[in-house]
Amino acid sequence: MPDTQPKPFVFVLMPFDKSFDDIYKLGIKATCDEAGAYSERVDEQQYDGSILERVYNQISKSDLLIADMTGRNPNVFYEVGYAHALGKRVILLTQRSDDIPFDLKHYPHIVYGGSITGLKEQLLSKVKWALENPQGKSQLFEPTLELIIAGHSLVDNPEIKITNGSHLSFRFPIVMHNAVKKNIREVRFKIGLVFPEFIQAATLRDTPYERSAALPAFALDAESQIFLSDQWYELLPGERKSVEIYVENVHGQIPKRFSSAIHILTETGPLVLPFRIFVPTSRNG
Repeated sequence: MPDTQPKPFVFVLMPFDKSFDDIYKLGIKATCDEAGAYSERVDEQQYDGSILERVYNQISKSDLLIADMTGRNPNVFYEVGYAHALGKRVILLTQRSDDIPFDLKHYPHIVYGGSITGLKEQLLSKVKWALENPQGKSQLFEPTLELIIAGHSLVDNPEIKITNGSHLSFRFPIVMHNAVKKNIREVRFKIGLVFPEFIQAATLRDTPYERSAALPAFALDAESQIFLSDQWYELLPGERKSVEIYVENVHGQIPKRFSSAIHILTETGPLVLPFRIFVPTSRNG
């Protein structure tokens, strides 16, 4: 029976220079394939919005990052710093040990001297170990934005009982609360709705959400997808707003229980809030 589980996602940070193409394709990507992981650089992907927002997104949802620090590229250094701030595991590479700055010397590096063969020999064992020993989910940043569904705050993966649902569709309200106490600045954010692949459509406050490609890093019961809208929300300190999500399924019966998540994009970074859905309809018992 074929394995239908999504492969772990490895996001690669490195200079976008032709001199690195073989290192990426023949060294890093080939090694990830051999280890059973799926790897990509941001310049291989199709997406809307700014490249920085996309990099934030991919770093946050990756299972592992590989960063080539050769040449002290400022963009790569910035992205690695962001990944470390999120508590992400990053495998650091460099062709020359002189490129390792003082602040990163306490992190282990693979020094491969431009040899793709040498890189693969050292990288494979590290990638396999990292995938076999995954880190727990990290808190991306201290949130001031609280989301509440059916009376449940989205903390510690709660189970949400849906009372307005059937085997083909369901709806539920979301209360958004800016819980900041030490700042007078409003919080500005977008909401992404993450559902398994059997969900066909999602609407938030009569605004259809566009379905994107699968997100392999989300640990849902099936291959996941994210529904996104261009709409931004703004909340002043202490302010609350309510919106209603309407979800449709045309691929068959909705399971009684399944996993989901809210993906928050803010100006300071992304946040993923997982939860479980329980739809106790008469059709599914």
